[in-house]
Order: sequence, then C-alpha cells, then structure tokens
Amino acid sequence: MYPSQQMFWNAMLRKGWKWQEDEVQSNDMDNIIRIHNTNNESAWREILKWEALHYKECGSPKLLSFKGKAKEFSPRARMRSWMGYELPFDRHDWIVDRCGREVRYIIDYYDIGDDEAYKRGEFVALDVRPAMDSFQAVLDRARIAVLRLDAFFQRSER
Repeated sequence: MYPSQQMFWNAMLRKGWKWQEDEVQSNDMDNIIRIHNTNNESAWREILKWEALHYKECGSPKLLSFKGKAKEFSPRARMRSWMGYELPFDRHDWIVDRCGREVRYIIDYYDIGDDEAYKRGEFVALDVRPAMDSFQAVLDRARIAVLRLDAFFQRSER
C-alpha cells in the first residue's frame, strides 16, 4: 500500500521539509509519489535477492514495517564519505518477516546525479543489505561479497 499525495506531503512536513509556494507545482506530487513508489519496488526486489539465500527456509518473506532515518547515516555510508563519496540523502530500515524470524535491512538512497539517467527516469541508486545485527546477516553479507568477488574475477579473465 502506498501513501496518498496528502499522506506523503504530511510525512514530508513532519520530517522538516519546507518549500516556498512557487517551488512545488500541482503535478510535482504525482511525480514525487511515482519516484517514491518506484524506489520502494526496487528496494523490495533487492531485498528478495538477499532473501533468496533463505528460500528453503522461507519462500515468502513479507515486509513487516519500515522506518525512515534520513538524519542517521549507516556505518557503511559514513565510511564511504570518509573515502570521498557523498552521503546518502535518505536511509530506511525495513523489517522483513522471514516466516517468523524478523530480519532488518538497511537501505541507503543516493542521488545518481546524472542528467542522462534522469532522462531515463533513473534518479536513485540504492544500497540494500541486511543489517549486521545477527550472525546470520554477517554470514549472508560475507557470502555475497565472495560471490561478487568471484564474478568480478570471472569477468576480468575474459
């Protein structure tokens, strides 16, 4: 279920967003909501990729809750900023029900900052991963890191 324009607007005001009257046009909220919903769908697809590691355990994970934490940067986002990368403009923590087990995911939202990508309707790069608050999450992240490294070397050999 996605928020109505009014619900989204009220949430933005609660988070401290303020615009001048002439900054927001009538169709802007339609576009903002569409981008927001597209980002949520992309985040869920990324979570399902992680959850595929546990398909035998749970073939139908469900979103339990989420919380926006725009002002709280993840440790990974902070480390990236120390290396010269921009901080994310938003962060969410999503809690997923893995058939009775709650698993927390961190989603950092980065502005792509690319005019060509904007023209294609791509505005945000997502960094989605399980929070390292359980041994299983640490194992999952290590497993994916090894798989990505292996894929990198496989491409390099071609």
